[in-house]
Amino acid sequence: MPLNDTTPPPIVVVGGGLTGASFALAAASARQPVCVIEAFASGAPGPQGGTAAGGFDARSTAISWGSRKIFESLGVWEALGDAPCPIKQIEVSDQGHLGGVRFDHREHGIEALGYVIENHALAGVLLERVAASKHIELLAPADVVAAKPLPHGMELTIRQDESEAELTAALMVLADGGMSPMARRLGIGRQVKDYGQFALAGNIALAQSHRGTAFERFTASGPLAVLPLPSVDGLARASLVWTLPAESAREYCGLPEAELLPRLQKEFGPGMGRVAGIGRRSCFPLRLIRPSEQARPGLVLLGNAAHTLHPVAGQGFNLALRDCVALAEVLGEAAGKGQPPGDMAVLQGYLDRQAFDQDKTVRLTDMLVGLFSGNSAARASIRRLGLLALDLLPPLRTRFAKNAAGMEVF
Repeated sequence: MPLNDTTPPPIVVVGGGLTGASFALAAASARQPVCVIEAFASGAPGPQGGTAAGGFDARSTAISWGSRKIFESLGVWEALGDAPCPIKQIEVSDQGHLGGVRFDHREHGIEALGYVIENHALAGVLLERVAASKHIELLAPADVVAAKPLPHGMELTIRQDESEAELTAALMVLADGGMSPMARRLGIGRQVKDYGQFALAGNIALAQSHRGTAFERFTASGPLAVLPLPSVDGLARASLVWTLPAESAREYCGLPEAELLPRLQKEFGPGMGRVAGIGRRSCFPLRLIRPSEQARPGLVLLGNAAHTLHPVAGQGFNLALRDCVALAEVLGEAAGKGQPPGDMAVLQGYLDRQAFDQDKTVRLTDMLVGLFSGNSAARASIRRLGLLALDLLPPLRTRFAKNAAGMEVF
């Protein structure tokens, strides 16, 4: 492990997924090298059965306009080429009720309200950039099997190729998921709110062009989102995230395509046209997970390890990306003052800086889950009033759209 001899000690990122790789690119410099520890080898099967860099499955991620600007600053966006599909419009509707609300990018003077990109495509570019960086070392497959606090950092035991070695880290960044194994080993508790729902995710084929439109439909079982993807060989495609009760999700994951498509079409209605096919599906539980602490001396949590959100508003990764940039900036400022990156005063500065953004995003997402799940008369009335207000009050619609696009904070 070459980084054993690095001076100064590196920031060690546990988890080379979307968040971990993004933070590594934002934080790495000659003054502060970064080491990324990733459990899966590049191209190895991930936990959901995908075959892409870093253990990624077939899911897609919604990228806000604000996140695009971040990726541009990291030199990632241009390398993505045509992989991101722009969201030109968003149509929101409530099952069983006429009307809805439509957001259009032209109202806000931007190229797109957001973008949708398949995780394997984004992961591939991020890890290419990581590998090309002179200031980042990627160890994969590898695991951190033990961590011991030091006065200024952490002493880590790294297992790779059936051997173990010690590595001194100036700071350990946990970006290894909402059920972070390392956080559990370190005694960091979790506050879990189980929504009693599962998401069925996969790519679908459409009989007609989606024209860059994202559809969000609220049903009795929860939100159903259809997000535009680039066409392949002339075939219109979209990413599906369908919120269902646990039993239905498990059943639908195993149904033959011919039986599943009519059920999906019935739930969504004719708004997006006919669903012509569906690819490999995956199911995962929907929970709000927050750790009992996001930082302690020599340690900080990022991404799903810091806050796992329901996908209803598509804000989970976008919030994580803002956290990555904020932490990198705080650490850069600290380095300029000669402060160790693992110093608790430094990390507290990061927590204070992001507290409002995190709390606002978590509360908004949680509120939307409660409001747009279920079909009681009271909730249905509130939903209709909310959609009517967004439709009739342009300033409110503009503020809501800009917030969702990552252009401003409520």
